[in-house]
Amino acid sequence: MAEGIDLSKGAVGAEYDWSKVMKPYPGRKVILPNGEEMIIEQASKDQIDEIVDALLINVTHHRDLFDLVTSEIITELYWWRENRPIAGLHPDSHFILVGRVKGEIVGVTNGGLIDPKTGMSLHTVVRRDRRGLQIGAYLWPAKLEMWFDVLGCEKVYAPPESAIGMRKLFRPWGFQLQPFPEQKHPGFYTPIALLTKEEWERLKPAKLVGELLKK
Repeated sequence: MAEGIDLSKGAVGAEYDWSKVMKPYPGRKVILPNGEEMIIEQASKDQIDEIVDALLINVTHHRDLFDLVTSEIITELYWWRENRPIAGLHPDSHFILVGRVKGEIVGVTNGGLIDPKTGMSLHTVVRRDRRGLQIGAYLWPAKLEMWFDVLGCEKVYAPPESAIGMRKLFRPWGFQLQPFPEQKHPGFYTPIALLTKEEWERLKPAKLVGELLKK
């Protein structure tokens, strides 16, 4: 990257000082259905290669959009590494959480902010050899915890990658479809949905499980 050139110029949220907005995720311990302990923690840029290596098992799995979602999140990590906008969002507003079992990454979820009070979800993906353990279902509320409880957001927009995601995750969670159906995910062409802080507070006691590691 050429010295002195800000490649994030023009990104959504470029007018904010994200160093004053972003805060670290405290971490969460969750017990999986098979009895294993999963630690959800925030990852940094120097862990990008490790995350990509863990997810490569998915790129040849041509079912349930595993290959497409994984390819997108890997691309977003590389844009983040180069300090370029991620899905239009400012790179300094981007965060990524990983789930680890015995130190091994088993799932990944990422997102960013449009402005200091508005989050935008990107992706959640689980290693295909760890399916069936509800890993994604634990990572998703941890990401919402990051937006609403750690960063203080008032609302979060999210485009589900598939109709299955909308039916099994977004609607049960209380996400409302936006009134402008033409506004859709540019890659998966699914409608944008919204969750508010009020809905999060209602759902959190039943959905956010495990133990917070530090406050």
